Amino acid sequence: MHSNLIYDIGMNNGDDTAYYLRCGFRVIAIEADPKLAAAAAERFVNEIKSGQLTILNIGIAAEEGEFPFWICERHPEWNSFDKDAASRDGCPHHEIRVPCRRFRAVLEEFGIPYYLKIDIEGNDILCVQDLDPRTLPQFISIETSGLNALSSLHERGLKRFKCISQFNFLPLELPPAIEQCRYERAHWLAYTKNPLVRTFRFLGGRAWIHQELNRNRTYDGWTFSSGSSGPFGTNLPGRWLSYDEMKFTYEHYLSVFKTKKQSLFWLEADYSFWTDFHARCD
Repeated sequence: MHSNLIYDIGMNNGDDTAYYLRCGFRVIAIEADPKLAAAAAERFVNEIKSGQLTILNIGIAAEEGEFPFWICERHPEWNSFDKDAASRDGCPHHEIRVPCRRFRAVLEEFGIPYYLKIDIEGNDILCVQDLDPRTLPQFISIETSGLNALSSLHERGLKRFKCISQFNFLPLELPPAIEQCRYERAHWLAYTKNPLVRTFRFLGGRAWIHQELNRNRTYDGWTFSSGSSGPFGTNLPGRWLSYDEMKFTYEHYLSVFKTKKQSLFWLEADYSFWTDFHARCD
């Protein structure tokens, strides 16, 4: 394992890559969309020249070759090999063809990273399936697509887990984590009509409330943008759970989500439940 190496699988606009570079890591970034890859190459021209960043304009697939890839014209983060994913909510979309590699081949060429971030809208699980249980990254994150992702991580030998909301970077835990309790308190202070609290807000308390609501978006002077994968590894909030505890916790929140009960973990407008599983091998 290369302790200074991170893979950003699904680079998108490059915001996650920017954070990893800022932390001093060497980065291998994979992006199937040629326009996004070109924009990132322009954004990070100095880091590419120095060798700190390598961008691969490829897709990850079950076999080598050139395959159809769907571009979502409104939300590039929805680009996918799955047409349904790229066209959801009636978004206009079109097909291109992209060269693809097995993720195993990428690992063989560049080595095992310290942290592996996976977010490629549909083919995420292929990256996990190509991992060798004998040589795992220290940390992995993968966009949640149900319990299959968690099971695959566990089957590969990952032992401890967290599930992090991508709306507010809070951990899903039972009982609620201290970070969730703090966020809920700040949210109540922001919106309650309680006369004393309204006075507190009027006298300058809004700045403190805003800071509390965004506490988990900021780490070491870096603010994570909407759509970012956020912090990773030992910088994540919450506690590491066993596989059984993580499975039970996620199933609980999923059952609540299906009732459409209001929660800070999903948007009330469209009930979008967007999380990442994080895992570590020790």
